[in-house]
Amino acid sequence: MDLVVDRRRDIAGVGGTAFAGVAYAVFAVAFAIGTLVHEFQSTALWWVAIPIAVVAFAVILRPTKPALLVTLLALLGLECFTALPDPINHQILMGILGLTLGPWWVWTRLRHPEIANDPAAMWVRVTPYLRVSFIVLWASAAIAKLNTGFTDVAATCSVWILQSIPFVTVPTPLHPAVIYGTMALELSIPTMLLFHRTRPFAIVLAFGFHLVSCFAGHSSFSGFAWSMYILFLPPAVLARGVVLARRSVPERMRGAVAAAIARPVLTVAVLAAVWVLGRYVAIGMLPASLRGGARHWGALLLCVTFMLASGWLLLRLRPHWLPAPRAPRASLRVTSVVMILGIGLVAFTAAMPYVGLKTRAAFTMFSNVRTEPGHWNHLLIPESVRVFDWQDGEVHFISTDDPVLDRKIKALDAEDTVLLGARRIADEFPDATVHYTLDGVERVAAPVSSDPVLGLPLSPAQEYFGALRPFVEGGTCQH
Repeated sequence: MDLVVDRRRDIAGVGGTAFAGVAYAVFAVAFAIGTLVHEFQSTALWWVAIPIAVVAFAVILRPTKPALLVTLLALLGLECFTALPDPINHQILMGILGLTLGPWWVWTRLRHPEIANDPAAMWVRVTPYLRVSFIVLWASAAIAKLNTGFTDVAATCSVWILQSIPFVTVPTPLHPAVIYGTMALELSIPTMLLFHRTRPFAIVLAFGFHLVSCFAGHSSFSGFAWSMYILFLPPAVLARGVVLARRSVPERMRGAVAAAIARPVLTVAVLAAVWVLGRYVAIGMLPASLRGGARHWGALLLCVTFMLASGWLLLRLRPHWLPAPRAPRASLRVTSVVMILGIGLVAFTAAMPYVGLKTRAAFTMFSNVRTEPGHWNHLLIPESVRVFDWQDGEVHFISTDDPVLDRKIKALDAEDTVLLGARRIADEFPDATVHYTLDGVERVAAPVSSDPVLGLPLSPAQEYFGALRPFVEGGTCQH
């Protein structure tokens, strides 16, 4: 890697500025790998996903070039936009980071190029924003689980996720322990990331959590999340990790890596070609029923390899970071107005279900939280915080004469949704006839376009940000 630490020098001889530069490069590599894990499992549009993979490989080869990482974040922002209104949860955070850091870096590059092009300066300026945003994401997901749906042993997602792992069955008497253990774990990790002395223990807990999550089918999130914990380690520890990694690589392989780095354009082209052949050509040739499994196992292999390799390095370096070292503390102080606005966007996304806006893609993953009128189940947040009406009106689909719409409704695994969600579903079928109930009253839209309720046009905000989850009344995990 293009790093400032020479493997032939003792780590103690490297200055503090070099530590920050190395830390930035290590994070850039980790984030690029996490992005590749995400992209392998993702179903994003190929014309967005392939450039993301190409730039991720470029970041791995040239991690001290801030322009490359910023470009990667900008492309992830574009990917998030193309997935609206329903990107996956961590994709929203990646999109917000791209939306804010891209313009910030361009402005900084024009006014202070010595900062924008310096990895050490970028580490100091940008990482507090990344840390706070990640903590807000984590805390939001944990808080969402404080509801009666998650504590319901018949419906909880905690047991469902564990039993998604092949050959794993959780005995019924252990279900309460799994539920409350999951709640305690997910609340503990973001809380411990707030404080210098407890951050090492958060990283240890997170390693186990994300490894289990990989096997349960969520490598996309785990690969991204594991890269973010790099931000909470002291730069000196990350520099030691680079030295240890280099010394652990066999001499022949070290020479091959050096040769690949010396020809970055050719290397990126080869890696991108292999990626396209594996991710798109090979998987595309499989029967449709097997493609999802192939994406899952490919992402799992990438994620587990990434986590085990970095985990081994952290294990070898444990005297230097566990317990908390006497090193400069990872700052959470964000001063840039653009970055503060970014944190506000992350927090607002997390608050959307509770204030009456969207219920999907809002950091409530696998929580069973309900915020619709008459169904509120959160244990701490009161229903009085709801101020918007996107969740008003409960619709149950009875039948339709359009076979495509019928299949779409059945694919929801739940025929009930709020009115705005039903309008979103029916919006693509203006000529269909739909028999449905609204708050228990039967209605017929014949056709949808003429119905004053179901056929009401969507506003741009509802079109792009109105992802609403269909629901059933208990008994199952609702994503």
